Amino acid sequence: MRVHAHRGNTFTAGTVVLAAAVVEAELRGGASPGVRAGLVLALTALAGLGALRSPLEDGTARPYQELLLALTALGGAGLIAHVLALAGAGPGSPVDAWWVAGVAASGAVLGLALARARGGTIVLGVGAALAVVAVVAATGAAWGGADPRDGVRWVLLLVVLVLVLAIVLRIDGRYGHAVALADVLAAVVVLLAATFLVDDVPGAAGALGLPTAPEGAGLGWQLLLVTAGFALAGLGATLHERGPGWLGALALLASLGVLSRGGGDLVGWPLVLAVPGLVLVGVALRPVGRRTPEEERAEGPGATVVPFGRRRPTAVLREPDPDDDLL
Repeated sequence: MRVHAHRGNTFTAGTVVLAAAVVEAELRGGASPGVRAGLVLALTALAGLGALRSPLEDGTARPYQELLLALTALGGAGLIAHVLALAGAGPGSPVDAWWVAGVAASGAVLGLALARARGGTIVLGVGAALAVVAVVAATGAAWGGADPRDGVRWVLLLVVLVLVLAIVLRIDGRYGHAVALADVLAAVVVLLAATFLVDDVPGAAGALGLPTAPEGAGLGWQLLLVTAGFALAGLGATLHERGPGWLGALALLASLGVLSRGGGDLVGWPLVLAVPGLVLVGVALRPVGRRTPEEERAEGPGATVVPFGRRRPTAVLREPDPDDDLL
């Protein structure tokens, strides 16, 4: 089977509709496990063949191929889950953490392999996210202490460092991969903050089998979270990328939620955050001794500033119309 480039979007649209049908069958649960496993297998094979048997564009995956690769990775993880269930190793109730780790790890391996083979960016993010889920689940299952969140936090810190290094190594040569990993990094920071906020959600800790931990995050964790939140939001704004920008803003909000646990007045983090903010605003508003040529042209007679997309504002100079004084 070979998918021609001019029919790739149509093929992908049909595959997405079929994926919706398979998900609906899973949610209903009326069909036998074997039938549902067969549907997932057929969907995964269809998406995989479409992604692998279609031509690349200058060595990179086309948008429809990106979606097919992501569906293949997710379908592979779902297929492993069905195979384990048919073999008698179901998820259990509550869901076994080792089972989650195994299913997520299989999807991560498939996703990362597809990203390497076809140069996909979305599937790279999917594979990295599934790898994080696998590591977190395995750590929670293997942790011997009273509260598995302690081990999960340290593992997530290690994941943050690995992702930062991977982003730095790819930002120049493989920019799309770096952006995808930045999305995953922001999600990891949100997850790290959630380990401190889960007790604030009624019944969440009990549903996850976690002991109550009323104490908040230590100063070191607070510094890490707020720094990571601001850094991710700034990265998204600097790169003009919506994914890291919005996810970074969410990570910043989650970090501020951790800082606010326990209440208090303006003394503390509000004051600590206000001081550098006021300094930066003051630096930006200080008098300027010499204006740049661009600013002088932009503020000249008849100049209007026309924003265009994500580019810097462009000054457009025009001569006054002969009849302007008659208006």
